This record gives sequence, structure tokens and C-alpha cells, in this order.
Amino acid sequence: MNSRELKERIRSSLPIETYIGRFVTLKRYNRSYKGLCPFHREKTPSFTVTPDKGIYHCFGCGRGGDLFAFVMEYEGVEFREAMEILSRAAGIDISQLQRNEKKDPAYDLLMRSARLYNEFLTGAGGEPYLQYVKGRKIGDDAISRFQIGASPDQWQFLLEKFPDELQTMERISLARKSEKSGKHFDFFRGRIMFPIRDSSGQVVGFGGRVLPGSDNPAKYMNSPESSVFQKSKVLYGLFENMSSIRKSRTAIVTEGYLDVVGLAETGVDLGVAPLGTALTQDHIHLLKRYADHVTLMLDGDAAGREAARKGAQLLIGQGFQSSRMFFLPTGMDPFDLSRKYDGRTIQEFLESSISSDSYLIFYTLFPDVLGRAFQKLADPEKPAELTQGIRSLIHDLRFDEPPGLEEKKAAVERFQKLYSEIEDSIIREFYAQEAARILSIEVGGLIQQLKQRAASAQGNQASGYRADQGRSAGRGNTPGSQSGLGIMGPGKTPTGREPAQPAGSSGPGATRGSQESNPELSRIHDHLIRCERSLMVKLLTSARFLSGYLTELRQLDFEDGDSEILWRVLEDRFLSGEGWDEDVLIHSNLPNRVMQSFSGLLAADGNQDQKNEESEDTFKELLLHHRILRAKKKMSEIRGQMVVADEVEQSYLWERYSALLKETKTLEFQLRSQSAQNPKNTTSRGESDPPGVEN
Repeated sequence: MNSRELKERIRSSLPIETYIGRFVTLKRYNRSYKGLCPFHREKTPSFTVTPDKGIYHCFGCGRGGDLFAFVMEYEGVEFREAMEILSRAAGIDISQLQRNEKKDPAYDLLMRSARLYNEFLTGAGGEPYLQYVKGRKIGDDAISRFQIGASPDQWQFLLEKFPDELQTMERISLARKSEKSGKHFDFFRGRIMFPIRDSSGQVVGFGGRVLPGSDNPAKYMNSPESSVFQKSKVLYGLFENMSSIRKSRTAIVTEGYLDVVGLAETGVDLGVAPLGTALTQDHIHLLKRYADHVTLMLDGDAAGREAARKGAQLLIGQGFQSSRMFFLPTGMDPFDLSRKYDGRTIQEFLESSISSDSYLIFYTLFPDVLGRAFQKLADPEKPAELTQGIRSLIHDLRFDEPPGLEEKKAAVERFQKLYSEIEDSIIREFYAQEAARILSIEVGGLIQQLKQRAASAQGNQASGYRADQGRSAGRGNTPGSQSGLGIMGPGKTPTGREPAQPAGSSGPGATRGSQESNPELSRIHDHLIRCERSLMVKLLTSARFLSGYLTELRQLDFEDGDSEILWRVLEDRFLSGEGWDEDVLIHSNLPNRVMQSFSGLLAADGNQDQKNEESEDTFKELLLHHRILRAKKKMSEIRGQMVVADEVEQSYLWERYSALLKETKTLEFQLRSQSAQNPKNTTSRGESDPPGVEN
């Protein structure tokens, strides 16, 4: 039995509603079940399980997927562990599967190396290393829990222990080959060793620290990346602290191994640390499995403040809206803090932390003011007062000298870039309100300034493009062409095609480019996404539409990245002669964001028992509606371009606009005729709403 066969056997043996029902009280509702979501707090059930489709979806928090996705989310485990959990629940013996699967020998070698390093530290030869560890007040429990060890200052300590595994040692950089002598030597020598584990507890690499007084310039050194270790996807301490992080749904991101170890010794066992790299999106995705709240604990120097800005943008962008910042005076790190204060005091310090969005907005507006405040407030003897003082500055606006008019103008310019990058309209509105509060100006006036700046920047961009192209209107351009005229919409490719948004970044309310300052474009963008997702749901539930409307579907210019990804999967299956049913969402290894986007729509669609004829009528209406929306989007873009166009270009643009207007009226007439034959699809939607999608 291979992995694929095991997955199918689990699905057939363990109904999704039966397993999830162990953790959620489910009540039957038509063809589905409903209950209170286990992933967020709610009073009214919005968590739905649809057995015939094998999916779950929460209409409150948006989480969704298949049975395996539920276990990964609920238990905070990788896919392989989810398979093992479900196999046990289904009473399936997987010992044969585990024996048949080949495991990279590097994992076993790394585990044995970690044990050797730990044994050396606590043995007779490791006395100077153990003396240093004990001198830093690291106790036996922490040494055991984190399996801290030491590598002797010998060239071939590991090589002599594992003489037959040279090739594997070299592949994962436990050993290196000298270019001069051609001999191999241990990569880690004379260092305190910290095993780095992935979220399943497997050792994937090491971090090493030299003893004080060493002439080695590399104070800290990590394993180089290998087939088993990618530093952007691993967080030190996550496995060791996973139980507490998962229970509290809280994590503290620090800078190094000792920070994590020190905090854990005080009882604050919530620390994790990236490994010689800044926080990455992969790190954030890893944290989201176990935590809902993240606090960055950083140095208050210039580098720390900038790292906080980047970290705040990353955390907020990935959904950690409640993330926070705690700063330490220059020269003090979390390990120093843990040696000086107990866990209860540290937790009290953290209560004064600053919300990431407040920090990000103020830092963007007045970085110099913030820098001076950090220098003034930093006192290693009173570490909590730094963050408290910065928080007071941000919330109470306690400026030493209130910013003048020129400073405020410069602040608005800096804020413009941050504001334009925010896709969510609600968050964008909040940021504008907070910036207006800090600047002591009316929020309406600020938003108007930001829109004017965006329009001006767009105009300058178009003018620059025209200058580069050299006034080529009318030369070799068909009425439908956009090349050489400086009229490409924001974000378009040289062919005039606007790439779909990445999966997960699109959705109702999201905007980009000129949509930031054009409500009409934003509205059309939202309707296009809803229309495309409705089309994909119809294809998922009725594969026959693809053969009947393949030409029209291939002509779709996708606005929604998630829909385009799903379309490519369905198209590939069709062209290879494979059919599908609704389970294709589960079997196609789609990105989690795509699965979540469509599991909810499928769950909702499951309650609509439409006839085939009505469904096909709706499908045809959706295709027509998409063409209308695309034409209207181009018309809206052209109206914006005409503002900055010269007379020659205005003439061309008006010709193009008129053609689109005529095309739109023709398509709208076809849509009205189609809708008149199928009135059930138009009873509850507005004129601009995609058919089959309720408001």
C-alpha cells in the first residue's frame, strides 16, 4: 500500500463528519452539518461540514479543506503526521507503508550526531564547554530539553565516529574537504552546539557558538542549507515549545538560540528564532499553524527598528493583525532579560508591547522622531520603560517638538507608499484614520491628498512611458492594440494582459494599481473575482460545461489568481482525458489558499439544488457577464488615461472607448435576453452582480 492508496482508504473508512464530530458538536442541516468553529471564537455556528464533498468550511474565519487539512490545522502537524493520526483513528495498520518508504539517511545521522555532541558536553572532555553553559545559568533541564551539546576542537571527531558515512556527512555539511590537502574535516569544531529541529522533532541541522576568547571571527555558525535543511522554513525552538505555543496560541519571535533557551528557563516557553535570516513568509505560515498572536522581541537600535518595520508588514500581510512589538535597550537581548527577571515579570513587561500596525504607521511617518525617542528612553536597568515610552509617544503623541508643516508633508509622502500597498479597504481606511490622528489633520483631507498623489504618480508614469515610446500613435497599431501609446493600465504586461493576482491576495474588497484611487475600478475588480469563482464552482460541480464552452473559457482574462490556478488544473485534466467530480478539489494538491477559497463556495453551492438546465443557463450568463465586466474595466481605464493624453492620443482613445461601449451594449442586450429566459437567476441580484451569486 502506497501513500495515495492509504489516503483513499482513510477517506473511505473514516467519514469526515464522524471524525470532526469528535471535536465539534455537529447538527445536521439539509445535506451538511453545522457547528461552532474550533479555530475561532463564535456564538453562532458558521462551521460547515459537507460529507458528500468531503470538505469543511468556516464562513466566519475562512478556514476550510478536506479531512487531512482539518487534522493538520487542528493538531498543528505536518501532512505525514496527519496521515498517521487518521490511520490510527480508522484502525489501519501503516507499519508496512512505513517500512516500504525510504527515509533520507541524513536524518538518522543528524540525530546520532546530536546525541554525541550532548554526551561530549556532559562528559569529562566537555568540561570547559559545560563550565561556560553553567556560567550562563543554563540548567540541566534546559540542556536536556534542547539537547544542547558541544563539538570538541578536533578536526575529525565526527569523521572518526562515522567513518562509513562520509558521503552523507559531506552532503549535509557535517564534514568538508580541504582544497589544499584533499582531506576531510569536521565542519563544527570547538563550539557549543544547538540542534535545530523541524516541527516534527527531527534534527535537520545545527547552530554553533564559539567559547569566549576564541580567535575564530565567526561567533555563531549555522549548518549550510542542504536537502534536509532550509533555514527560511525552520524556526529554532518551535518543536521544543510547541505544546505551550499551541495551548496559548501565542509565540514570541527572538533573534537567537540562547534567547529561546533563556526565556524557556523562566517559564516563558513561547520563544522561537529564525536562523541567521530575517523573518520570512514561510516562517509566518509555519507559525500560523500553532499561534494566533505573535510578539517580536527586538533590539531597539536602528537595525532592530527597521527589522520591526519589515516584520510588522510581513505579519500583518499574512493575517496576524494582532501582532505586537517589544523592544529592548541597545546591548540587551532576551537572554540577558531572562537572566535578570523571572517569567512573571517578563510577562508583565510584554503586556506593555506595541501593536504592530501602530508602530508601522508611526515609523513610516516619523522615523527620525522615533529614533531619537529610542535613544532617549533606552536604559538597560529599566528595560520595560523603553517600550512603554515608545507606546506613550505613539498613542498620546508626546512629541518633544511637534512636527512642523514641512515635516508633515514629508510624512505624507512616506505614508503614500505604505497606503498604496494595502489591498484590504477596511485596513486601508483604519491606517488613514490613524495617520490623520498622528498628523493632527482631518482624515478626509488626508485621503484626498493620497488619491491626488496616486493620480499624479499614475499620470507621470504614463507620460514617461509616452516619452520612451516616441509618440507612435497610429503606426502599426490596430484599434484593439495598446502597444506604443502609453495607455497600458497599471500592472499590465507588454502584451496588454493584466496578470491575475497571486492566490490568496485576491477577493472582494482587494484592489491594486489604479484601483487604489478609482472606486469604479475597485467595484469592477470585486465583481470580476466573484464572477470567476462562480464559473469555477459551476465547472467543479458540472464537468460537462468545459467540453461545451472550452473556447470561451480559454479566452478568459483572469482577475482572480485562485480561479486561474484551479482553471489550469481542470483544463489539464480535460485535455489528458480525465474527468472529475467535486472531489478534484481534494485530490489535486492545490495550494491551501485555493482550497479554502473554493471549499466555502462549494459548501454554499451544496445547498442550492438547481436543475441542470437552470445551471447551464446561469453558466452562459456568467460568461457573458465576465465579458461585460472586462469591457467596462477597459473603459474605466481609458477614461483615466484620457486625462493625461495629448490630442492625438485622445482621438485614438475615444475611438477605442466608443468600440468598447458598442460591444458592451451588445453584450448587455444578449445578457438581458438570456436572463429573460431564465428569470430565476435574476430575482435577487443587482444589475452589476454576477448571475448565481447572491449579495
